[in-house]
Amino acid sequence: MAIHPTALVDPAAQLAPDIDVGPFAIIEAGVHVDSGCHIAGHAQILGQVEIGPRCRIGAGAIIGGDPQDKGFAPDTVSGVRVGADNDLRENVTIHRSTQAGGWTILGERNFLMGGAHLGHDCHVGDDNTLANNVLLAGHVQLGNGAFLGGACGVHQFVRLGDRIMVQGLAGISMDVPPYLMVGMSMNRIAGINSIGLRRAGFSKESRAEIKELFRLFYRSALSATEAQAEAAALTLGDEAQAFLTFLRGDSIKGVNLRRFDRSASR
Repeated sequence: MAIHPTALVDPAAQLAPDIDVGPFAIIEAGVHVDSGCHIAGHAQILGQVEIGPRCRIGAGAIIGGDPQDKGFAPDTVSGVRVGADNDLRENVTIHRSTQAGGWTILGERNFLMGGAHLGHDCHVGDDNTLANNVLLAGHVQLGNGAFLGGACGVHQFVRLGDRIMVQGLAGISMDVPPYLMVGMSMNRIAGINSIGLRRAGFSKESRAEIKELFRLFYRSALSATEAQAEAAALTLGDEAQAFLTFLRGDSIKGVNLRRFDRSASR
């Protein structure tokens, strides 16, 4: 274990013997850091935080800070869980849950670039990339394999499906189904993340099924109910079926089914 002499590490913190801790880092009691992790200088890991193996915590990152909620009681016991192989760059912030015994959760193999923020009670899956200054408000759910462009903002309680792509500076206040692209404006669905699906190994047949669902829900003259009825009659594989499952899921903010408008890009 290599702990810089200026780092402040509580003796009650549980640290694997092979981790590195940089200068002026702060690690509080209640923290558990697994093997192979690197914690850069000035990073802070506060309270009930569990960090999986082989994670990199960048300079100035703060993991486990209090949620930005005026009604939050600071003596609430809650925490943050970070899975394996995450790369959290400089000044990333992840806030702990507002709920007693609750957790803000980050899965595995995620890449959070400088200044990215996960609000309290977010649940983020695996293999996502959040570019610089991406902001997820409280209770946001993000699936797997997504790319969120720089400085995009997501409203609280929004659900974001697997393998979406979000343009930088976009604003999102409604749920985004899997596989779609979100353009740079408020809640503008711009199309299907076709390149992302090919890179993820989706078959030609699966991509065609997803394209047909996109046509029904975003480009046809059908109402959402009518589109659901037509989609239910289709024979779909697991990937396309996941799109419909997302639409049927519980939603606080509502699913973004606004009609695709090509003129909006002009």
